[in-house]
Amino acid sequence: MAVRILTHMAGEAPELIQTVRDIARATQVPEPSAAKLLQSLAKQGILESRKGPGGGFRLVLPASQVFLAQIVRAVEGDGFMDECIGGFKRCTGNPECPLHRKWSGVKEQMVEFLQTTSLDEMLHAPEPESQPVEA
Repeated sequence: MAVRILTHMAGEAPELIQTVRDIARATQVPEPSAAKLLQSLAKQGILESRKGPGGGFRLVLPASQVFLAQIVRAVEGDGFMDECIGGFKRCTGNPECPLHRKWSGVKEQMVEFLQTTSLDEMLHAPEPESQPVEA
């Protein structure tokens, strides 16, 4: 949801201050969830928050300088990729974990993707081609 919100904000006009209500409507994210996400993103310095009449949120940086990893960290916390897929509390490289060898490669690719994909790329991603529905 945070990526959807930020992609919307970047696509509108990054310098535009938008209210929680307007963002929630435009992104179809429930207003309480949008408010919580916007606050988290503001605390991490991705958004600027202004209170009072005419207040709301706006992007601090250009979309080309905001990467998906920053967004995920803002919402999930710093250890967002530290969990063990095999059920241990943390991914420690423990050889006893039956999935570690396979998961570590996938995890590295995912982290690389998140660190190198910007909001700008999300804005300019090609639209998926609609597939004809077969009867």
